[in-house]
Amino acid sequence: MKRFRNLLVLFGGLWVALQISSCATSSVSMQILVPAQISVPQHIQKIAVANRSLPAKGQGVWNFVEGFLSGESVFADREGSSNCIRGAVSQLNLGPRFQAVLADDLDLKGTGTRQFPVMLSWAEVEKICKDKGVDALVLLETFDSDIAFSKKTENVTKTVNGKEVVVPEFLSNLRINVNAGWRVYDPANKQIIDESSFMDDKGWDTRGATEAESFNRLPSKRSAINESGYFAGEQFAIRISPGWLPATRSYYTKGHDDFKIAREYVRAGNWDEAAKIWNPLTTNPDKKIAGRACYNMAVACEMKGELEAAVGWAQKSFRDCGLKAARSYFQIINKRLLDQKKLKEQMGE
Repeated sequence: MKRFRNLLVLFGGLWVALQISSCATSSVSMQILVPAQISVPQHIQKIAVANRSLPAKGQGVWNFVEGFLSGESVFADREGSSNCIRGAVSQLNLGPRFQAVLADDLDLKGTGTRQFPVMLSWAEVEKICKDKGVDALVLLETFDSDIAFSKKTENVTKTVNGKEVVVPEFLSNLRINVNAGWRVYDPANKQIIDESSFMDDKGWDTRGATEAESFNRLPSKRSAINESGYFAGEQFAIRISPGWLPATRSYYTKGHDDFKIAREYVRAGNWDEAAKIWNPLTTNPDKKIAGRACYNMAVACEMKGELEAAVGWAQKSFRDCGLKAARSYFQIINKRLLDQKKLKEQMGE
């Protein structure tokens, strides 16, 4: 799914942490600004987000029948789509690029299926944008959800009254598949900036001593669709807006007594003083110590936003000193450096 591309930096940082977890290290957390998947023109700063996925009067009969026969909440997709646009607005406003407003008062009708409706007329788009005081209109054009439920029984060994006994355990599984289709309307250029569909899955697994107990621990289908819809909206926002992601960085704290001293400065958030201690160790005749010091210097530079210097230190750590973990870290920092050009373009810097 497309959301995994946006977690590259996060998982990359965790991968490096795992690689060096067997060594004596500590870790720090940070927030990283990552570019959006697509670039939106700079004249667009304010966005209205609205729901157009609901069917017009008389077109939703089959949806009602389908929901009734399948046991799904009849109005689940209506609520789910409403949560979807709320998730998009929330995520857009968390990023530094756009100011988003929720236009849930608009009565815009679509197909009620996964089929995109015809484009909204530019006259209507212009009127909406003028009324809302925004530069562009983002519409949830389609929204549909599928629900799958399964159950099974497993025999497990438990200790009862000091004795091991085999008892049945009941497992329940609920899976929600949400398909959301979006269009981004640019009235100034009379252009559709983006038209895309996203398919996301969320699942819940529960266990219980009885089938009823396991089933009752699942969320209701209605609330599951609402949660999945909100999540789908967040994922679309990540597509069009730069956003902040959490990441973890590890640094070496053993191998030389000075590493322990530097650790205290890091804990205080004083990377400059920590770097003053690590820097002399980068030329230590012991390649292991030098490699770790170079690696730590790379982390210090990244934390201070000096990505080019961080790339150089990471490269020195694995090429000159043979520290294997530094190779993966070099790739992560180099990717961040390449992303800077795209970020500057998207942020208008």
